Amino acid sequence: MEYSLLSPHNIILKKQGIPYNIIEHLIINRKFHDSNLQKGFGIDKDLKEINHMEEMLGNLAAEQIDRRIATDCCCIWRYDYPQRVHDICALIGGRPHTATRLHYQVCPARRQEFIDYADALQGWLRDIPPDDDCYSSAAQATIQKVYQFLGAKDPLKELLVERTYYGLSARFLNCSFWGNNADGSETHLYPYTAQQLPADWPRKMAALEQSIQEEMGSGSADFLCEVGGAAEPACHFKFIRRVDILVSSIGCLRWRGNLPPKDGTVKGRRQLTRLYLDILEKYWRGTQVTPTDSERQQLQSELFELLGEPSDFKRWLVASLWKSIRNQTEYSAYPMRRWVEFVRIGEEYLAHL
Repeated sequence: MEYSLLSPHNIILKKQGIPYNIIEHLIINRKFHDSNLQKGFGIDKDLKEINHMEEMLGNLAAEQIDRRIATDCCCIWRYDYPQRVHDICALIGGRPHTATRLHYQVCPARRQEFIDYADALQGWLRDIPPDDDCYSSAAQATIQKVYQFLGAKDPLKELLVERTYYGLSARFLNCSFWGNNADGSETHLYPYTAQQLPADWPRKMAALEQSIQEEMGSGSADFLCEVGGAAEPACHFKFIRRVDILVSSIGCLRWRGNLPPKDGTVKGRRQLTRLYLDILEKYWRGTQVTPTDSERQQLQSELFELLGEPSDFKRWLVASLWKSIRNQTEYSAYPMRRWVEFVRIGEEYLAHL
């Protein structure tokens, strides 16, 4: 889907990213808000209470609407969750800028990780040593990981690695953002892929896949999966994990045969999310009981400090954040139709800069 939604942009976003007000129409009369927070059919007491809190606020100022949009767009499937919860709590608490990255958007550091990965695949194919000066010191962790996964050269491995290189390098890496990034530096939207591929790369990739199928037969199916997984864009928290599984499997020519250890940032998220939900609910319901567990107490203190003293507006936004996260854990999805609307509107805005 990213090929139909995203376009390359050779521009620089300075302090101001894509303005939230161009999607304000999506939340007027709760059009977007309810789609995000709705819990199936029937009566939802929590949603009813949240909507009542909203009604009591009256008309919102433009800056408050910006914070509302940022809060409504917390996605638990992104690589930058749960840090995103801390950022949103800081926004609710009054931080003077509201920059967030939404669906398909990655930060420049994340983009560089993909570039380093593609560089490593290409270097392995060209017999460049992993400690060669062409690799920066900052990229060494990724370079060493990829070379260790792949091991010694093999003709079939080379076919698989080159095909994977094309697939990874063709994925879009959108570094745009929404809101005002007053604390950050300039954001270059170029490059928008990990490598600049030749115009005929689809033909070359198809030829490689045909050769792999002839060599491996039915065993090629797993190795020819979409790089990064068919369902995950580059902003998904398991995207790199999927690539690691593919490349490490290529290294021993057996699917998942050399499974790499799990990244600590992508495991235990369900338990962590339950902890965040409990703390956020205490804030918006006003049941701020001091926890006995030291880890829980530290996290609660940090989030409450970011949020500051409760107000009707803050409690409503925290309740909205809590409900959105809770629904995503129950239904394992964010309303894709809404993400598509965000992406299309943002891309149209960038196209006219």
